[in-house]
Amino acid sequence: RICTLANMPRLASTIIAIAIPAIAAISVQGARRHLAYGGRDYDWPVHWEGKSFADAFEQSPARPMHSDGRDITSTDDCPAPLKAACASKGVKAAHLEGPIACGGQGAWCRIMPKDNFPTPCGDFGSACGEFSDPNFFYCNGTTGNLLPEGEIGHAHGFRRDATYTAESGLGSGWIQDHWFRAYSGTLHCCCNPFSATGVVNRMDAGTDGRPEQEIDLGWCEGEEKQDPLYSGGEECWSVEFFGDYMALPLTAAEMPPPYPNILPGEGSPSPSPSPSPGSKTYVISGGSFISPYYDFSPALEPLEPGMTYTFEAAGIAANHPFVIAVAWGIVPEPLPTPFLQEGAFPLVGSSGTVTFTVPPSYNGSLRYYCDRHGDMSALLPLAGVEPPALTCPSEVCDFICQPSACMLPSCSQLCSRCCVPVPTKPPPAPPPPASSLPPPSPATASGCNSDGWCQSPEGPSQQCADDAGPPWADDLDNFGANVRYHDNTPAEPILPADGACPGALAGACAVKGIKAAYLDGPIDCGGQGWFCRIMPQPGWGDCSYGDCNFANCATPNADELDTDGHCHGSDDDSTYGWWVRDHWFRGYTGTLNCCCGWGEPMHGVVNRCDYRKPVSGDEVSTCRDANEEHSVDFNPTCDAHPLKPDPVTNGGMCWTVRSFAAKDDDEGGGGGGGGGGDDDDEEDEEEEEEPECSTLEDREECEDADYCKWKKKKQQCKDGNQDDDDDDEEEPECSTFEDKEECEDASYCKWKKKKCKDK
Repeated sequence: RICTLANMPRLASTIIAIAIPAIAAISVQGARRHLAYGGRDYDWPVHWEGKSFADAFEQSPARPMHSDGRDITSTDDCPAPLKAACASKGVKAAHLEGPIACGGQGAWCRIMPKDNFPTPCGDFGSACGEFSDPNFFYCNGTTGNLLPEGEIGHAHGFRRDATYTAESGLGSGWIQDHWFRAYSGTLHCCCNPFSATGVVNRMDAGTDGRPEQEIDLGWCEGEEKQDPLYSGGEECWSVEFFGDYMALPLTAAEMPPPYPNILPGEGSPSPSPSPSPGSKTYVISGGSFISPYYDFSPALEPLEPGMTYTFEAAGIAANHPFVIAVAWGIVPEPLPTPFLQEGAFPLVGSSGTVTFTVPPSYNGSLRYYCDRHGDMSALLPLAGVEPPALTCPSEVCDFICQPSACMLPSCSQLCSRCCVPVPTKPPPAPPPPASSLPPPSPATASGCNSDGWCQSPEGPSQQCADDAGPPWADDLDNFGANVRYHDNTPAEPILPADGACPGALAGACAVKGIKAAYLDGPIDCGGQGWFCRIMPQPGWGDCSYGDCNFANCATPNADELDTDGHCHGSDDDSTYGWWVRDHWFRGYTGTLNCCCGWGEPMHGVVNRCDYRKPVSGDEVSTCRDANEEHSVDFNPTCDAHPLKPDPVTNGGMCWTVRSFAAKDDDEGGGGGGGGGGDDDDEEDEEEEEEPECSTLEDREECEDADYCKWKKKKQQCKDGNQDDDDDDEEEPECSTFEDKEECEDASYCKWKKKKCKDK
């Protein structure tokens, strides 16, 4: 049994009180010893019976190092919190026994997985070779948001310096606890657990034998912070190959060699050769325009120099052949000779393998891609090799970065963060007055039929009765021959730097031109659907159309907001052009950002989004509103899902149109035939006989006529002076219904965005 000060009986006559650290206690019971930490106890590892903690780490490969990976060359080179300990007991002993000097603030540590130093089979790992007890995400150092999906390491914090480890040769604090539980990997520690705010989303709290104390850091919310490990690191330290090496499933040949304890007056040891990395196989399947473009099993990790890799096809889509090369090319070039490549790219279907070995000295770049679609391309990371410096044209950096613009690593960051703008860029011109319009972008007549009708979008029609704008079939009469409704308008499609349309629009661009493809489609998202966000654009649109309906998950407190713009999408690719046309004529002005993928790809990106259903040929004559006549309520919330990088700026199959939609002073768009007239015509119209109220079937038309009144219950327009036993004043207002079923039971109401509104 464990005997600690916390539970020791007060038997002064028979027990001599011995001062022991409050952190934990180690007792000897026959031939077995036990370790108690934080109120728990377990057996001392059998293979260390009769040995101290110093004995355990002395012959281990554990290598102290600076937080940036540099060798610690002498005791004078130790990080500040360990300088005193290094001077008295040596570098390695100080890092693993302490004491640390963090000014009484305590510290926090991360144990990160280390290749070729696996967690053993046991109670703390889910399977042999998998990392033990992962419990945190990293935060994004610039936005305070969670980056990866999946916990990636083990974090632990404590508020007292003494909790790190005891000062005796036996040791018995947090370090020893996690060492003997074989939490193996690379250890990174920093003073002050509150410096983890904005760096990790959570951590375990050290207890040092006291009741559990919660460390409330604020996690990934609030002020943006850089990781202290990489922003100076004066109060941080690291240990490579941390953990009980004798418990790991490694052969003698695989085990890293022992690392000595550098004593005062000694220099650093000569670097020891690392064990042979070995080999690994990746099975590849799928193929889509959504990053990471293919499915990898196991998940793709940075390639290790010296290691041999096999890539095996297992269901790669026929229209997305898989290639690995130094650079993208339609005709794949073999890897350089030192890679010893066996087999040939591209890989398609379920047969074929390619094997190669990464040369130990290789510091260039590798890329995987589809050899038919330039946008399906991502950097294949190499361990220890920084991505190459990249340069974007300034006009691209000023707006958005697509994967083909600068060939970014998975296009994972904004252009402004990873591309160098042209240094001689002139200062921007002063903004135009809010009332002025951008110049019209050019049109093209490609894709029009012999009569000059440019179907915008292409049929068959999915236009419903409540869709805004003129009837689709009347476009030739309204806008003229060889003209689309959006031609000669300021709407501007944004292309990547190479001028090639994004993959989802490549086919449409080839047939009808860039602008028509961006606004009409058809899009090819592989049947995965799409979603668009109309975002505010200074001088053009700011949600004044009155239907902002979502918040980006990167927005603080997103689930409480719907003010970022208007989101709309569908799980059917064919609906895209019909939704664009409807919202164009509704005047939903702003910058249009659209991406492939409906449903799961939006989790962690937006808190909610409206839906448009596909309309079949049998339905088109009777449908009222494809945006409303369905049961889809896409409201996943942001809190329910890990935050994802926005696909628009992080490698998604996306496209953008600036100055989207018709403004009040640009209603018709297009050119020719769309209406108009002079003052005399308007006066003539005013003199025309006013229509009877009963002939007005639309509520808006009825209410625009000041002599009419819309009867909600009967959904009819009647004379405003006419008495009616069916007085709407007796009917409750739609806004008073809080239940969806009650709302829909009232014929004059409709349920939208979890609220009851007038039809």
